Amino acid sequence: MTGRQLAPGLTVFGPDTAPPLVLVHGIRLSGAMWRPHARRLAPDFRVSTPDLPCHGALADRPFTLDAAVDTVRRAVREAYESTGRRPLLLGLSLGGYVSLAHAARHPADLAALVLHGCTARTGGAQAAVYAAAGRLNDRLGQARSARLQARAMRRLLPPESAEAVLSGGFHLPALTQGVAELRRHDFLALAGRLTTPTLLLNGRSDLPFRADERLFLTAARTSGAPVRLFHTSGGHLLSLTDPDRFTTLLRRAHHLLLPDESGPQQGS
Repeated sequence: MTGRQLAPGLTVFGPDTAPPLVLVHGIRLSGAMWRPHARRLAPDFRVSTPDLPCHGALADRPFTLDAAVDTVRRAVREAYESTGRRPLLLGLSLGGYVSLAHAARHPADLAALVLHGCTARTGGAQAAVYAAAGRLNDRLGQARSARLQARAMRRLLPPESAEAVLSGGFHLPALTQGVAELRRHDFLALAGRLTTPTLLLNGRSDLPFRADERLFLTAARTSGAPVRLFHTSGGHLLSLTDPDRFTTLLRRAHHLLLPDESGPQQGS
């Protein structure tokens, strides 16, 4: 399925008459990672796939949380203006932290929120691992690092996912910039400001990125948000290693959070 590029770094799939979804990618990738999911979701949903700053078509822009939230907000507002409905926003990893910040700052923009692989405080061991990876990439150089990561993705992912990821390229400066920026912010405190219906979706084996899930759940509930925690089989890259399963989970999440607006359920 071919998407419609509405602006640099914003591609949309599916009709304007369908319920809107905005999907935000993980670190060093791009909105292109969601192409396998868009193929499965449209035409039942309208799927927007923005690039974050320092990624994809916006690779020349520095990553800050404020700039990333502004980028996501433009995609969210475009979805509302085109469909007349507030979207469900889903973020993965870095995109999840950005989506959480967006929901805390602009709750009226969203109908629902799904956070995948981002219920760990950002000053912990996983941040140190990503920071070390960023330093290694800097030493290796962008071209060599990109070749190594492309080889790894081809080994780890099914061909459809690998093709989607590689088509958007690897944006290795985002490792250094993104991790440094995340460490500057208290996302647990932001969870305490949520009022949007929210699902925390974590892979059971994604231990580093769900290390503080109970703290995030408690924080969100104290703010009055209707929040649920759901575990599924798989790890941090579930969306890429099994797009069929992840798409089914997303459909079910939409039905759970927005039962009056969901498209047809599949894979039940």
